[in-house]
Amino acid sequence: MARPCTLEDSVVVSVRMERESYRQLHDLAALETLNTGRVVSVVELIRNAVKYVYEDNERLREAFRRSRSHVNKKYR
Repeated sequence: MARPCTLEDSVVVSVRMERESYRQLHDLAALETLNTGRVVSVVELIRNAVKYVYEDNERLREAFRRSRSHVNKKYR
C-alpha cells in the first residue's frame, strides 16, 4: 500500500477488528465513494475517525471516559 501524499511524517499500524465492523466500514466506504465521486478507502475512514476524536480535547475525554466505564462499574 502506498503512503498518501498528504501524510508527510507517518507511521504504519495495524488494526484488529471484528469482521462485522469491517463489513460496515467497507459499506460506508462504498457509500462515501458514490457520494463524493472519489475513491474512499476503509483506511481513510479509520484515519478520519481517529483524527476527529483526538482533535478536540472534549471528544478525547469523552472517548476515554467511555473506554474506561467498565472498570468504574467493576469497582463500585
